[in-house]
Amino acid sequence: MSLEEEKQKPLAEPSAQVSPQALGEISKEPGSPQEKRPGDRPRLFQLSMLLIPLLWVSGIWLLAADHQGPYLRPLDMPSGGGGAGDAEEDAPETIIFYGMDYEGDAFFWCLDKSGSMDWDGAIDDLKQEVNSAILSLSPAAEFSLVAFSSNTLVWSPSPQAARLAEKTAALSWVNSLYAEGWTCLAPAAVQILSICNQSSHTSRQVIILSDGAPFCNNVDTSSQALSEISQANWQQVPIHTIFIGSDTAGIAFMQTLATMNQGSFHICDN
Repeated sequence: MSLEEEKQKPLAEPSAQVSPQALGEISKEPGSPQEKRPGDRPRLFQLSMLLIPLLWVSGIWLLAADHQGPYLRPLDMPSGGGGAGDAEEDAPETIIFYGMDYEGDAFFWCLDKSGSMDWDGAIDDLKQEVNSAILSLSPAAEFSLVAFSSNTLVWSPSPQAARLAEKTAALSWVNSLYAEGWTCLAPAAVQILSICNQSSHTSRQVIILSDGAPFCNNVDTSSQALSEISQANWQQVPIHTIFIGSDTAGIAFMQTLATMNQGSFHICDN
């Protein structure tokens, strides 16, 4: 080719060369997986910083709940409510009988109605004292009575709740007693202990009142009475004794009876 022809030949277009930076920009088209916006990394960091404390606190709470178990449940409450009523029912009460205080939740009387109780109005004083003591009982208490002379009279063969109807019946029974006969104390004391032993109350008290030593059918039965009564008191209920008068033999017997049965002794001048 001649020089002239070479000059007339059109020049070839230079090949386009793309830089690596340009290739990178082209690959980052909107919507492509490789696209990363400038604010993404700070936002993810902030979110992780918020989640980590929350997860940490939640883990501690769950661990505490696992250790404490049912104690975290607000509905777990003691059964039975206030419980004040139960305490009142179980609490002993105090009666006054011949000037003495007796505390318990069940009271059982063994009363002398022998002929000598007619002297100086002793039987009338007895009725008044029993009336006052029974009327002071609450319905939660239990009670019963027996009376003795030549034989034994029983008001109720089982303990009775001190409700109004039972107290009214007992007072009617007491007020019908009259003085006569011997002082056959032992059978009556054994009977009242048998009634007392039927009670499930925890603070039972037995009260025996007399104006003389046991003298039954013209025989002194003091030693026999002490033995029989102590054997009948196998539940070891306190037996309190009250003696009316100044007879030394009667005082000695009643004091010994109380001492043998963990009770108190009281002398009442008539």
